[in-house]
Amino acid sequence: MQFSSSPLRRINHLISELDAIYHEYALHFSMSDSQFAILYALCNEGTSCSLREVVKNSGVPKQTINSAMRKMEEEGLVFLENEGKRKKIVHLTQLGIKRCQESVVKLIEIENSILENWGKEKTERYLDETEEYNYLMKKGLADLCRSN
Repeated sequence: MQFSSSPLRRINHLISELDAIYHEYALHFSMSDSQFAILYALCNEGTSCSLREVVKNSGVPKQTINSAMRKMEEEGLVFLENEGKRKKIVHLTQLGIKRCQESVVKLIEIENSILENWGKEKTERYLDETEEYNYLMKKGLADLCRSN
């Protein structure tokens, strides 16, 4: 008995394949997925941003981010600064900036090149369709959880 449709199996395969591509790239630089996600989130914001933004933009659970962040502090890639009682700012060190330039920035350049080659219309269509899929998934799961 098969529960999923052919298009759903293809979507799941493509999501897993993209995750594996990013995972292999992170491993190439001897980084965990969570460390790579932190550096990626920081590069998207510049060289620093709030810890809350790192969690939000990385899609990685806060506890995992905190564990990875401690290791990255020990390696001299980042440092945290308290801003008020409940807000922490994550900063890249010079070593962290160098590490980003060697890895994350090159990946972002490839991603930007793909989007540029797709053109505005194809890029917007992809973004709109993905956004709608995610919205409908969240709504469907929320409705399911309310009914159970």
